[in-house]
Amino acid sequence: MSALGRIEGKQNSLTEWLDGREERLEGFLTEFRDCFEKNEIGLAFLAEIISDNEDRVRIGHNNIIILGNLASYAIPVRLILQMMTNPFRENGSFGMPRIEVHPRGRWVQNNTMACIQSQAGPEVPASDVIASMVLGLLSDEELYRDESQDSFRSSLLILYGLTNSPITDILRDRISSKDAILDMNYGEIRFKGTHGFTWHLGFLDPEVSSFTVSSSIRDGPRRLHMEDTYRWISDCKNIDKLIAELSLYPRGLMREHQHQTIEHLSRYHENQFNPSPQFAECNAFLNSVGQFFAPLEGTNETASEAFSGEVE
Repeated sequence: MSALGRIEGKQNSLTEWLDGREERLEGFLTEFRDCFEKNEIGLAFLAEIISDNEDRVRIGHNNIIILGNLASYAIPVRLILQMMTNPFRENGSFGMPRIEVHPRGRWVQNNTMACIQSQAGPEVPASDVIASMVLGLLSDEELYRDESQDSFRSSLLILYGLTNSPITDILRDRISSKDAILDMNYGEIRFKGTHGFTWHLGFLDPEVSSFTVSSSIRDGPRRLHMEDTYRWISDCKNIDKLIAELSLYPRGLMREHQHQTIEHLSRYHENQFNPSPQFAECNAFLNSVGQFFAPLEGTNETASEAFSGEVE
């Protein structure tokens, strides 16, 4: 290439570098300003929510205080302002702030914490997301029914336990939707398994951290299989998971049906619970059930090894 050709090539590159630069800068600044304007609109929405619900929402010294129907909530104000001011700061977070969960109408030191899952897309401004969180906590019964809010449900269950409380009715309805019964008189959750088994998750023993697991046949005596799920099951207090897995048994423990058990539990989204068949991986549980279910006799260790592989 001649010297002239090289000079012309540099000139063309420079022209391409300069072409449209001002327009792109202006476009970038316009979109940046749009973000601020959208947050202003969301902020006005949040102010309207607080104004319209002044008997149930207020700005405290350190938190947005919300009096829900199931519990009372505190959203940290300072953390929200820090996230809005500089989300790129050291130890910054792009996630939703964790909220304090207290018994309805009172504040305790041993409160629980919950992460509210936002369904907002990337185009929704942060102030709108905070406003939607406040609205959700004002309608906390609906939030409880949202399948994506497992952290919220767990925090309420840990807070109140299974005694009579503001969540009892809504918890009973949820358990009923799983074809199970919450029996406060007997202190158990009761549901059908296979081959005539009825499973019982007991919660009245003060020395049991999570649940006892027993079975019965046709209203017969309880046969204890696990003294405390806390010792053996990682999802030891996840009622949905316990019901989903145990309702497949004892049929699902048989060698010829193990693949179906894994397949069934794998249909659940990983955010709901660990899909691993953990009862089936516990030899003590298998041995105990095998005493009352002949097809499992003598095959328990083999069954446990078969289930212990990774779930796809």
